[in-house]
Amino acid sequence: MKVVQVEVSTKCQLRCIMCPHTIFSRDWVNADMDLEIFKKIPFNKFDFAHLQGWGEPLLNPNIGEMIEIAKKHCKVGLTTNGLLIDEFKEIENLDYLAVSIASADEEKHKKIRRCSLDELKENIKAVSSKVPVTLVFMMLKDTYLELPQIVEMAKELGAKEVIANNLDYIPSKELESQAIFLQSVDEKPISDAKVKAEKLGVKLTVKLTRMEEVLVCAENPINNCLITYNGQITPCVYLHLPTKSNRIVRVFKGEVLEIEKVYFGDVREKKSWKSYSKFGEIFKRRASLMWSLLPTEIPNLPLQCKTCYKAYGV
Repeated sequence: MKVVQVEVSTKCQLRCIMCPHTIFSRDWVNADMDLEIFKKIPFNKFDFAHLQGWGEPLLNPNIGEMIEIAKKHCKVGLTTNGLLIDEFKEIENLDYLAVSIASADEEKHKKIRRCSLDELKENIKAVSSKVPVTLVFMMLKDTYLELPQIVEMAKELGAKEVIANNLDYIPSKELESQAIFLQSVDEKPISDAKVKAEKLGVKLTVKLTRMEEVLVCAENPINNCLITYNGQITPCVYLHLPTKSNRIVRVFKGEVLEIEKVYFGDVREKKSWKSYSKFGEIFKRRASLMWSLLPTEIPNLPLQCKTCYKAYGV
């Protein structure tokens, strides 16, 4: 396999308006992954370990040691809200650091993420010479026009890359109008951002703004998996939430749904990995059709994936 995503913490200091931690706060399990569970993850089987799930990884008190453990076997990175990166002594041990940005405007950023953009920018400046930094920008209806400014910000702060994501998991009906792939939007700001990125030497990845079913989603269960804070193996964050319920609430094409969470067992048990491998077989069969010259019936998506926007390329 290639990538293991590890949910080292489900805690977060912020309450971003689009995050399930905010929407489902009463049902949320705030916890750090135990170091002994982390040590059981077979990092030698992966090329890259991404230490982040539904929470802020730098809140785990053992995060420094966790990075050291994983680094013995593969490259290591994480995604952070950026509030603690200037105090993080082990940051130079990372191969990749992604920092979430909500807007290029200070007041709008505060409204969305409940933290100061100006302070965040100073933190990024302080570390961008020590580790490759990527800015992760969520394109909302209210913010996607700012993408060219986000690219300029990346250059200013010393970040190497910008990834513009969609609101691909919608936890409440009220947020549905913010998903740009569910409506007609002006593509010019995206085109302008691509031109600006090339000119400034900033790598830019923009997720699609039109839905179309893909054979294998970007989470790629063939080569990737997620280990939850309590050591369960699951394909991705979209089939797991650290809540007390055994179901996930998601909004899909106007309908509020409850989907069964998907787990294949404890990371410490070999049979769990075998079960997960069988799940990936569905996507291997779908992926094989990319090279098929003859008309072939496409294997159906797993039930829980049919109503996930990641399965439609966004």
